[in-house]
Amino acid sequence: MPQSLPARRARHARVSAALTQLSELRLKALLESAQPLGAGIGGTTWLADLGGAPVFVKRVPVTGVELARPRSTADHFGLPVWSHYGVGSAGGGAWRELAAHVLTSDDVLAGGSENFLLLHHWRVLDARPRPVPTAAERAEQVAFWHGHPGVRRRLEALATAPADLVLFLEHVPHDLHRWMHAGACGMAERDLSAIAESLSRLGLWHFDAHFGNTLTDGERLYLTDFGLASASRFDLTAAERRFLVDHATHDRSYVLTHLVNWIVCELGGIAEVPLRNTAIRTGDLPALPPAAAEVVRRHAPVAALVNDFYFRLHTASRMTPYPRNEIELVLGRS
Repeated sequence: MPQSLPARRARHARVSAALTQLSELRLKALLESAQPLGAGIGGTTWLADLGGAPVFVKRVPVTGVELARPRSTADHFGLPVWSHYGVGSAGGGAWRELAAHVLTSDDVLAGGSENFLLLHHWRVLDARPRPVPTAAERAEQVAFWHGHPGVRRRLEALATAPADLVLFLEHVPHDLHRWMHAGACGMAERDLSAIAESLSRLGLWHFDAHFGNTLTDGERLYLTDFGLASASRFDLTAAERRFLVDHATHDRSYVLTHLVNWIVCELGGIAEVPLRNTAIRTGDLPALPPAAAEVVRRHAPVAALVNDFYFRLHTASRMTPYPRNEIELVLGRS
């Protein structure tokens, strides 16, 4: 059985209080003893042990311009709106990521969705050594984003970020990418749909809700990693607001697409992306377990649209227009 909400609240209260009471010196000692889990463009991840209680830790770089504007959810770099897509973006900033976690954690505690992690604590600390791209690697990244100056400013600021936002989150043992199996298709469809509905209710866009950013205890799914997120309550430009309106269907269609893709790849044996996309688009699919086949039947039309869109994002242009009208039409029929 998944952990009940009262049990999650009680554990959160204990862990949050213990972390809040730690001095900076003791908190740093806790972090020094943490087990490293991963590192990427969005930060580093760790597993800490707080008196026998596992705590997931993410260290997010805080650039100088962000440090000078504490908790501001404005775009400080002039990023293009299309840098929200999860195709190698460096994200929109530490304060937006924090604000998204606060929003979703508060929603869980208030009795809303149970499909998000609880944020136990956060602290800003001096930066610790992290992988930093070379100047040549940054130039390659900027070129991928069509030479946009906002992307260049963001990457250059990240390379010299003086601080880390340290997020202490509820620990869930598995990511969906590694844990997923044929018998979980129904649960995954249920919870992924619920996650998309909750994001919409909160006025929150995730933009990167793939299986690696979705955790599970074996009974329920939990969405995390809000590095690319935006929200209607953020300090947005007019262009960002238009972008969010145009992408109202993005997260729902994205999570369902990843479920269809997993089934066709892992259960159908079609691993090569162009072949997988063609099979989903044409319906020329191998035999699948009945429950999985039914999931594919329901969501293949939207998966075909999203797959083609993301394939063009990766291979042609990051400015590829989102097929809003086509996706709205297909989702309206599902």
